[in-house]
Amino acid sequence: MKRFLLLFAVSLCFAVTSALPAASPRPAWAPQAMVSSAEALATEVGVNLLQRGGNAVDAAAAVALTLGVTEGYSSGIGGGCFILIRMADGTEVCIDGRETAPAHASRLMYVPHDTTRPSTLSTEGVLAVATPGELAALELAVRTYGNLPFAEAFEGAIALADTGFAVNMRYARALSTNADLLQRFPGSKAVFFREDGKPLQFRDRLVQSDLANTLRRVQAGGIETFYSGDIPRTVESYVRTGGGVLSAGDFATYRPVVREPVRGTYRGCEVLSMPPPSSGGIHVIQILNLLEPFDLKELGAGSSDALHLMAEAMQIAFADRAQFLGDPDFVKIPIAGLLSKDYAAERRALIQRSAHAKLPGAGDPWRFEMSVDSGAEKHTTHLCVVDSFGNAVSLTATINTPFGCGVIVPGLGFLLNNEMDDFVTWPGRPNYFGLVGNAANEIEPGKRPLSSMSPAILTRDGKPYLVIGSMGGPRIITSVVLTLLNVLDFGMNLQEAVDAPRIHQQWVPDLLYLEPEHPNDVLTALRQRGHVVQSQPRWAAVTAIIADTTYGGWWGASDSRVSGLAKGF
Repeated sequence: MKRFLLLFAVSLCFAVTSALPAASPRPAWAPQAMVSSAEALATEVGVNLLQRGGNAVDAAAAVALTLGVTEGYSSGIGGGCFILIRMADGTEVCIDGRETAPAHASRLMYVPHDTTRPSTLSTEGVLAVATPGELAALELAVRTYGNLPFAEAFEGAIALADTGFAVNMRYARALSTNADLLQRFPGSKAVFFREDGKPLQFRDRLVQSDLANTLRRVQAGGIETFYSGDIPRTVESYVRTGGGVLSAGDFATYRPVVREPVRGTYRGCEVLSMPPPSSGGIHVIQILNLLEPFDLKELGAGSSDALHLMAEAMQIAFADRAQFLGDPDFVKIPIAGLLSKDYAAERRALIQRSAHAKLPGAGDPWRFEMSVDSGAEKHTTHLCVVDSFGNAVSLTATINTPFGCGVIVPGLGFLLNNEMDDFVTWPGRPNYFGLVGNAANEIEPGKRPLSSMSPAILTRDGKPYLVIGSMGGPRIITSVVLTLLNVLDFGMNLQEAVDAPRIHQQWVPDLLYLEPEHPNDVLTALRQRGHVVQSQPRWAAVTAIIADTTYGGWWGASDSRVSGLAKGF
């Protein structure tokens, strides 16, 4: 009987644990500085620059440029970025390197004559391209806050583009999935396909000589080489031949924008994040405001009770996103109202503990505009850096969907973005990510499209405590929120918090997306509450760094969903 009971207990243990994801490795630890990114070679470049005397801003620029080489399907100099900087002297600033609509862009340029047929004009090919902003933003950040000349940030990226690197499994899958798009454009096909006509395979060597030459030219001549001269003229000539509207004049007039971070509080931390045209910072804070009064820890990590509350808070935030968010240089946004804890309290009343309530639409944050005291007026990639001087950087970069619009201009080597799809390109219809919007995010020349990128820095006692961000379209917002909850409410270590199964609810469509690791009893309980549950493969990829408050130093984590690396010294 004892043996039977022992065997029964062991089998029960296996039955329970088999429904859970594999245990996460321990997060990385270092006493002085830490770099975390979604790609290991890029992390190594950042650590090397820190060891050569660079600070967090220098290292962040180097990692971003390298990711454009080693993870070019997600970001690069043909795209844009948001940079959140927190310097040791207390300076807190955001640099907006978001792409802008070309001067000849128009509101209905993507609506086809035959509206009964789908259109890919805003996602594929040269008409989808917005003016790139990443290089200008990185240069401004380094020039203003770095220790080293901007030219030094290019060394690692140039070396890896020139000599090449072995294609990892994630890159090989991305190439296979997007092969039909890439082979339509000669410049892209020349880079990403083998002589036998197949896309590069796992462990094939990816050499990007044209990209290395372009980076060298910018390194030697400064960003003026990229924003004026023959590089933008070459882009314009190629784009116009294919029916696009991006011009050399759009490059020449591009400027990054310095903005104040949005601010909130949660569980004793101050939360700093990106303001509009990012929707991420506002709605990360809004979701945290909605959830703060609930005792999530008591409900339990991964429980249907906790997940239900999170999903209801998410849909409230996304309904407001669709109504109010856009480029603040073109539309007035109730930022303070959306960040207000009083507004959160009003909207929280819509959350039913026992049932999912379909939300009819946005709230009215304008009434709360003066009530906040914050002082605030697989595609895509993220990196975090903290240095030994006490500086911290959270940076998200993107070319939008995988491989952007699919185009490499022959001879230049970098992929062009398709960020125009982040506007409302077809009024009344969702974009690539299923998101809807209104006039606040419609196309206008020079306007920045709305983004979900959510670089964030949390401080405690006036010092950086947690640096975080993610890739993943609108799932960036919810992935960042869930990771913060896993740390601050559920007490997970950083790697566990990053790797834990996720949920996502974005109001439209009214679906609750879950990663497949959630147990069946949780799915059943959520359905009983009225959620329409849809399981999807694991998404997004968070990178994060957190202070070790016990022994000093830093813990770093890169999402196990990708082949990233956290490393320090």
